[in-house]
Amino acid sequence: MVIEDINERLKSVISDGKIKYSKLVVDVEDRCLTFYFNSNVAVDEEKKIDIIEILSPYIPQSFQGGVKVVINKIIALDEFVKKAVFEFLNERHVIAFSSVTENDIFVENSDGYVKVTLNLESTTKKYFDDRSIGCELVEYLQTHFVEDFNVSSTDKGEAAIDARSLAYVPSDVELQSTVRRKLKVKFVTRLFDDDPTDEATYIADTSDLLGGVYIAGKIVSIKENVSKNDKIYYRLSISDKTGVLTGMAFPNIDKIKKMQKLEVGNEVIVRGEFEMREEYRNFRILSVNLCQFPENFVPQERPKKPVPENYLLVKPQPVVMEKQENFLEDKPVPECFNGRTFVVFDFETTGTDFDDKITEIGAVKILDGKITEYFSCLVDPKKHIPLEVQKLTGIDDSMVKDQPTFDMVCPDFFKFCHGATLVAHNIEFDARFLKNQSDPIDYKFDNPKLDTLALARECIYGVANYKLNTLCDKFGIVFRHHRAYSDALATAELLIEIIRIRGDFPF
Repeated sequence: MVIEDINERLKSVISDGKIKYSKLVVDVEDRCLTFYFNSNVAVDEEKKIDIIEILSPYIPQSFQGGVKVVINKIIALDEFVKKAVFEFLNERHVIAFSSVTENDIFVENSDGYVKVTLNLESTTKKYFDDRSIGCELVEYLQTHFVEDFNVSSTDKGEAAIDARSLAYVPSDVELQSTVRRKLKVKFVTRLFDDDPTDEATYIADTSDLLGGVYIAGKIVSIKENVSKNDKIYYRLSISDKTGVLTGMAFPNIDKIKKMQKLEVGNEVIVRGEFEMREEYRNFRILSVNLCQFPENFVPQERPKKPVPENYLLVKPQPVVMEKQENFLEDKPVPECFNGRTFVVFDFETTGTDFDDKITEIGAVKILDGKITEYFSCLVDPKKHIPLEVQKLTGIDDSMVKDQPTFDMVCPDFFKFCHGATLVAHNIEFDARFLKNQSDPIDYKFDNPKLDTLALARECIYGVANYKLNTLCDKFGIVFRHHRAYSDALATAELLIEIIRIRGDFPF
């Protein structure tokens, strides 16, 4: 009731748009309250003072005089609404997510009222309607935007969308220039089928792969799940010492008992397929057989340029950790960090397509569990940054015009990453851009890779979703800015918190 009352009273301050309460951060030590709001119009400092006056009756006396107001401007543009719909379905309703494409979502925006229509296949529509997913989606959208939403679904019939027609298809030149290392396993034993294949692709070499592939390694995680229509499926993570790959298996009834025999530590060879769903690349497991992984396996080196002796354009700087806006106690770093180096990175880009380019690099290094230094720079993508991306990232054409290109800063970033495990939140996205732009200039980032998104899904419960900001809120991790370096630093702190819970690394 308090939040509803505040939102209602705020209408008198913002007459030319809408504003809505988002969250509250409490700093007990400094007796400070920071209120966060979303608005679809710019709010000047004078109006912020009016907002503080409205909040005053709800603020304890001990915090009076220590109130801050932060207002994020967010507009329900079609592209942003569609992206939010996909994120919602991917996080909460995987089955519906796999059947919906961008062409199935229609957004009408009029005078602060947004109507979202999903044109679905008959079976997907029934699934959508039976579970009142539309009402759930309205609630989700209204926490991300300030407009009022209505969600409905229409029936486009039984014809299924061919996902392959939407997938990116590498050119012949790209395929010829891609080096994929292979390993051989022994004693392939039937579990799913009589496939005798004993050759698998290194997981580290599948970061840009689409279509069929064999991978092999040890199972590091396996979880049985039940969908909302009572279908059993499995989330399986496999490591071959070059990386960890997580895939989904949807076995037939006769294969479920075979899947239940699998456990962490089993050595397997898996046949699967990579598919693109908008900007997401999914790995679907088609069959699993037992095998013997090579003993004392040492990954074969890939041809690459040597590590530069010195930094030339971008030199790492020491990280100075600012005091956070929370009052978490200092906790010891898990011992499994000792002797290990991680580089946690994030990119800003011109978009999400395969021909889009990096506009900013942000990365931090973790040595023995301590965040020590950072690498940050803008990059000239040599192409226009779309207006909607400018609004999302805060980076425009003028900011990157006189900056170095990626091929100029890549040697420095390569040196910064040398000898480290690479970490990112939804690492598939950033690793794809890194490979696309570093491979043509012969810098091979074949470091082991960890995904905090996958790790969080494995061991963190009780969160609304697994977005970076949601997980950081859970642990009181503060975003200092809204750019690549800020995201990388927050992800580094998140990694430490996850490993505190998990107890060790998957490899």
